[in-house]
Amino acid sequence: MDNTNAFGRVGEIVAPDGVYNPIRLGKSGEVAVTQAHSPNAEIVVRGHAYIASQDVAGVAPGTALGTTPPLALWNPTGSGKNLIVMKAYLGYVSGTLGAGTVCLAQVTQPAAPTTGTELVPVNALLGGPRGIGRAFTGSTVAGTPTIVRGSFVLGAFLASTAVVPGLLKDDIDGEIVVAPGNCLVMQAVAAAGTTPLTLMSITWEEVNA
Repeated sequence: MDNTNAFGRVGEIVAPDGVYNPIRLGKSGEVAVTQAHSPNAEIVVRGHAYIASQDVAGVAPGTALGTTPPLALWNPTGSGKNLIVMKAYLGYVSGTLGAGTVCLAQVTQPAAPTTGTELVPVNALLGGPRGIGRAFTGSTVAGTPTIVRGSFVLGAFLASTAVVPGLLKDDIDGEIVVAPGNCLVMQAVAAAGTTPLTLMSITWEEVNA
């Protein structure tokens, strides 16, 4: 291989597949980088990304942080993996929402949450195998969760409201990581509203701890 390939080269490089080329540099010596695919495509194609969602019928978002959250993501104790949280989503289903905030909160969880319903996470590489992370709705966690941060703001919205909000998305992008033996929950701190139902979802990547 030509030793000049150990150095960067300023200017455009045009070459066929299968050849070695020097690193492309800009005029001030910076490395020129372009994105080959969508940001999360590599994670998804390798089967490391997962999504958990509540049932399409929806679940009440809650009124305070409590021990039966509407959505909980649990990383089993001793899993050997960290769950890197990528995104959270909130959709409206029915009823009148109460004003407040849907929060992300944390609770130490040595064993699986009890009662309620265990959800079936989907590999973002559709058809891929399940991962380590487990998700629950309405299940009892080990204690009252501690708030990590607010995620979505709720208003007094109902089905007949003239301006319908779109699906809400929180781009967490790895700012929150669920270590083994811990739960991340989504739960509203809000007014009760009138039989409000929402659909919560969460996306994460699994990496070795």
